[in-house]
Amino acid sequence: MPTAALFDKETLRRDARAARAAFVRGLSAEERRALEAALAARALPFLANARATGSYVPMGHEIDPAPCLSRATVLLPWFASRDDVMRFRVAGGPLEPGPFGTMQPLADAAEGVPDTLFVPLVAADTQGNRIGQGKGHFDRALAALRAVQPTIAIGLAWDVQILHTLPADSWDQRLDAVVTPTRTLTA
Repeated sequence: MPTAALFDKETLRRDARAARAAFVRGLSAEERRALEAALAARALPFLANARATGSYVPMGHEIDPAPCLSRATVLLPWFASRDDVMRFRVAGGPLEPGPFGTMQPLADAAEGVPDTLFVPLVAADTQGNRIGQGKGHFDRALAALRAVQPTIAIGLAWDVQILHTLPADSWDQRLDAVVTPTRTLTA
């Protein structure tokens, strides 16, 4: 039986996905490109000292991080299987569908360790809490990275994804900042 916090997160996740989808469906291709360019301009200062930036390939209505990724080595999540931990491999070559259906580098791409990580999200709040897809992959990866080196985590979002407050569990990794096309929130 789900706990109240899990139920609340599931309800928030469902409602936030619907709001995000409605927002994105209302954008023209030109409006979307302009908003993603504005997001990139706000995110670039976080990459000033980055040696390797972890990112993601957007799914569905997620905001595209690609315009942000011009300054450092780019690493993307990689999974050998659905039960595997998230690792990062160098982007830039061909991508293939991974075990979750998301695009990832080929298995022979070099592994890397990001010092800055762009994190996808379903919703975030003004304190740096986020709700993701619900499987905890980014939280576990970020916890493992932070255990061995300082790692800056920046959530990328449409403005409609920012809520005042979200429930957070003990295993949730707080974001250092959340960047939208119109604002930058720091925790």
